[in-house]
Amino acid sequence: MIFFIAAIIIILSYMYGSFSTSRIVAKSFRSLNIYKVGSGLADTENIYTNVSKSLGILVGALDIAKSYVCLLIIEALMRTLARYDATNTMTTLYHGNMILVFGLSMLVGHCLPLTNKLRGGRGIFTYIGFIGYFAIYPMLITLVLAWVIVAFYRQIRFAQYLIVILPIPLIQIFYSHLPWFRKELPPHFTLNLLGIAILMALLNIIVSKRLGEF
Repeated sequence: MIFFIAAIIIILSYMYGSFSTSRIVAKSFRSLNIYKVGSGLADTENIYTNVSKSLGILVGALDIAKSYVCLLIIEALMRTLARYDATNTMTTLYHGNMILVFGLSMLVGHCLPLTNKLRGGRGIFTYIGFIGYFAIYPMLITLVLAWVIVAFYRQIRFAQYLIVILPIPLIQIFYSHLPWFRKELPPHFTLNLLGIAILMALLNIIVSKRLGEF
């Protein structure tokens, strides 16, 4: 039963992630097919660069909220059901590493949606909301550094990889040295986050190669 419930949540998380905010915004505000604009990616960068800066900011904010709200709903649901679960099924599902799995399914849905022939976005802003849900301060530090890199050095791609990788060691530093920092996190949580970060980095490398960026 527990595997069936977990599989249902994973599928629902993937389907939720498959809803492309950039595609919806481009169609709603400009009647554009985002796949025929600029890089052809359904992501914030393409909207910001080739459609509208204000719409790009809107899409980025929606993507952050999209992943954050997804995890918020999943954790709240698991916590509520675990209180009334005599079989401990929900209690088993309600811990950080399983919520990471559900969130990862949402990320994959965003980047590789079956509804759009696996043509999603890079998922950077969705990833920001994902990591920010568990560790807001490490992610905020990372975003400030990424902004400096973009604003002063125009290294957008490097800033994206920084956003993907840097929060993980920062989370470990916070966890090891700050007593108030999410001590309820389960064992190997940071290691599992590292695996997700590597997956995101590889996905972005594949996208960059496909676009001829390097």
